[in-house]
Amino acid sequence: MGRERNTDYKAISRGIASKFGQDGKPKLYIIAAEGDKTEYKYFNALTIKYEEDFRISNIHVEFIDREEGGNSDPKYVYETLLEFYKELEKTYKLGEYDELWIIIDTDDYNSRERTISQISEECDKNPIYKLCISNPCFEIWLILHFFDLETSLQDCIPGNLEVIGLKDYIKNQHIKQRPRICKKLWNMIHQSLKQPSNAQVIEYTHQAISRAKMLGECNPNDPDYPENKIGTEIYKLLEKLTQMSINPES
Repeated sequence: MGRERNTDYKAISRGIASKFGQDGKPKLYIIAAEGDKTEYKYFNALTIKYEEDFRISNIHVEFIDREEGGNSDPKYVYETLLEFYKELEKTYKLGEYDELWIIIDTDDYNSRERTISQISEECDKNPIYKLCISNPCFEIWLILHFFDLETSLQDCIPGNLEVIGLKDYIKNQHIKQRPRICKKLWNMIHQSLKQPSNAQVIEYTHQAISRAKMLGECNPNDPDYPENKIGTEIYKLLEKLTQMSINPES
């Protein structure tokens, strides 16, 4: 089942060590994300849906929570994961196969470019760390559960007369306005779909994976990033988790 929110990293790490020990321990997927509400609810629903599959496949998914209203800067997300990693290492030896995932947004890139680049470099140095960037924000991933970004506003939001595609509509906005626009789009789409729960959204994860892969990676080193590269890399994590839940040898 889903867990109650917990920001006590010492308690979480002790719980993992107590539950699994060192013999026959599972593959760990530790996730730290920028948002303290939307991302938490999504991954909590994912853990509930695949709980039994994860158990059978001998994997454990842990979303590292943070206090509501806490600092959402990418650097803080990275430091949160480092802090948990240090606590976990005191009681539980991570294996080379374990993975620590950092989920961040491009958001207002001018204020984040250096930090994102530094985090990307750190992840390249240590293969246990994995980085997922969404441009401009996590809501892109949610939208992809129901529509590809070529879908027009007219087709995904009843009553909207604009025929422009979602991706072009987002790209036409000033970069500082894109996160707000994406959140607004998701809220409108969510309402038009009769406000499905996170559990219902999760049912369309495989569609989101396919659509996100078609958009490509969010590579800060690309010359057209982030102006023309709307998308999300969260599919990399979700593809592993959903494949692993079905096929332990994946």
